[in-house]
Amino acid sequence: MKCWLPAVAILLAVPAALPLPARLVVAGAGEEEQRRVSTEATRAVALPFLRTMFVDRDVRRAYDRFAAPDFLQHNPHMANGLAGHRAYFAELERRAGRSSAQWANVNDMILIDGDLFALLHRAFTAPEDKGRAFVDIWRVADGRIVEHWDVIQPMPARMAHDNGMGCGKAEDHASAMVLARRNSVDAPLCGLPDPKQPRAASLQVVEAYSALLRAGKVDQAVDHFLTGDYRQHAPSIPDGKRGALAFLREQFAGGSGAGPQMGPLRIIAEGDFVLMHRLTRYADGRHTANVDIFQVRGKQISAHWDVRQDVPPTAANDNGMW
Repeated sequence: MKCWLPAVAILLAVPAALPLPARLVVAGAGEEEQRRVSTEATRAVALPFLRTMFVDRDVRRAYDRFAAPDFLQHNPHMANGLAGHRAYFAELERRAGRSSAQWANVNDMILIDGDLFALLHRAFTAPEDKGRAFVDIWRVADGRIVEHWDVIQPMPARMAHDNGMGCGKAEDHASAMVLARRNSVDAPLCGLPDPKQPRAASLQVVEAYSALLRAGKVDQAVDHFLTGDYRQHAPSIPDGKRGALAFLREQFAGGSGAGPQMGPLRIIAEGDFVLMHRLTRYADGRHTANVDIFQVRGKQISAHWDVRQDVPPTAANDNGMW
């Protein structure tokens, strides 16, 4: 397995769940136009791919039609390319005793940005399955999917709030089956990104919030940048500004700099949503792949989601989880 962190990365000694990106740079007009063109080219692949997979319920056909045969795979349990993907799903279906077309899946959020698109969703393989939350990220080049990452977390039996890890009440197989009957590709449960909220403005809000946290000004960050009705979807953090404040104060306690070290960021932003993907390394040698998602309303943050997964010691490919 390749090293989890490129040598050129600058590590940040901050807790794993904190939204502390490296400083975001707002692109110039020419770069923004290039991003817009790239985003629309990616959208032309992403939406029919997701419809084939989740509306038609045909995972194999979706990948056969839209992915390059030798695409790079970062899921540690899959080998590269179509062959590795098919083998993995065949084994999953064997273990579950049913086809993936029978699983209950609900799509919460779809973001498309440049050559990347991301999906936050939840899936249940059977009535007794407690479910898992997923963030999948794909990269598109020349009209084909050429790379895939994901972060997968089992949904806990109890959460610190009643908001769930996605949007809508799909916390068990039965409720997910009801929601799975609707087209949650064209109408994801968290809603489509708001076109009235500029991507650059959302990035600036998240950066300003993060800058205060980096400076240790937790109370000011929460008071100024979180809305009064702020909703928490991270399963271990209590709801609202009060819950966020207590969590962030605890994470910053001591300020010794001995906390987990965070790797480079992959950012996918569209409208009012900002997704951050990275790896985190802990003092005991444990690594996790993390995704944080923020929803921005005006000049404040109104909601937060996160999904995280332990990086296993070995993998079926040599690409690493980041």
